[in-house]
Amino acid sequence: MLISAKLVLVVVALCHSAYGSNSPLIKKIHGPGVHYEGPHWSPTESSLYWVDIKGQQVHRLDGSSGNVTTRSIGYGPVTPVVSVKDSPGYLVLCVRTELYLVRWKTFVDDGALRLLGVMDLGLPDNRCNDGKADARGRLWVGTMGKEEKDVDPDQGALYMVDQDNHADPEVKVRPVSVSNGLAWTRSNKYMFYIDTPTRNIDVFDFDLDTGMIRNRRTIFSFESNNVTGLPDGMTIDTDGNLWIACFNGGKVIKVNSVSGKLIEQHKIPASKVTSVMFGGPELSILYITTSRVGLSATQLAQQPEAGSLFAIQGTGAKGYPENQFVFPGAERY
Repeated sequence: MLISAKLVLVVVALCHSAYGSNSPLIKKIHGPGVHYEGPHWSPTESSLYWVDIKGQQVHRLDGSSGNVTTRSIGYGPVTPVVSVKDSPGYLVLCVRTELYLVRWKTFVDDGALRLLGVMDLGLPDNRCNDGKADARGRLWVGTMGKEEKDVDPDQGALYMVDQDNHADPEVKVRPVSVSNGLAWTRSNKYMFYIDTPTRNIDVFDFDLDTGMIRNRRTIFSFESNNVTGLPDGMTIDTDGNLWIACFNGGKVIKVNSVSGKLIEQHKIPASKVTSVMFGGPELSILYITTSRVGLSATQLAQQPEAGSLFAIQGTGAKGYPENQFVFPGAERY
């Protein structure tokens, strides 16, 4: 199903910085949906892609026109979505635990999906969660266990997928409960990672050539810093600061990735903040996805825009061009 909508910039609230001097403006961009997640800025298309996991949809915001278009998936939760390098309009995305290649223009139904590989074989209740490409174009994507009231612990993993191993993705971290945010330093010497229930942001030594990770340690603890909620999606700015979505915390926090110091907290008009990503022509717009899953009628009345895509301008920070998945011959696959 194809849906189009004009971008509507609605001023929702001021974002209060508890530690910095800025009070940037938050604008609602699209929604509400059900469970928005996984924003990805395609540098070659100047467009933002994101998913609605529970709504089983992929959205695309054209950065020039402001148009939002939507594609629907018919048979399972979808996340993440990442653009393909040197193949404009081509994407990789996961449905349940299956990885697919698709072309946006011809993505009119599930028949357009081309299977690349499957993760967590033998665990039919698992699904993929967050994912990003590294600077060599390898896709890092994590999984999580069965979702009921709580997620079954230690049932997921973090995988690395490339053009050669996509039929049999390589496990990099196991066990994992809820694989989530990923980010790399500009030097590509370090990779940051979130397994949500730990309430920690961890860092690995990272070898860009081989994709090897080692020496895992915690650089920031929600508990030790009295941060409410759970760490979810994450991105990094050009100053090396991490921006982390706080699920059930109603905010985005900014953390120095070297010292682990909490720098800023930006309030969001939705309690379930799921992910963040820099985009826009100067990579200075912070896009924020949120969810309304599990909110009561009273809570929805208090936060009617929960489940929307928001944007913050004026944080003073900029991101890096987002890495893309390298898959030569995508057009012929």
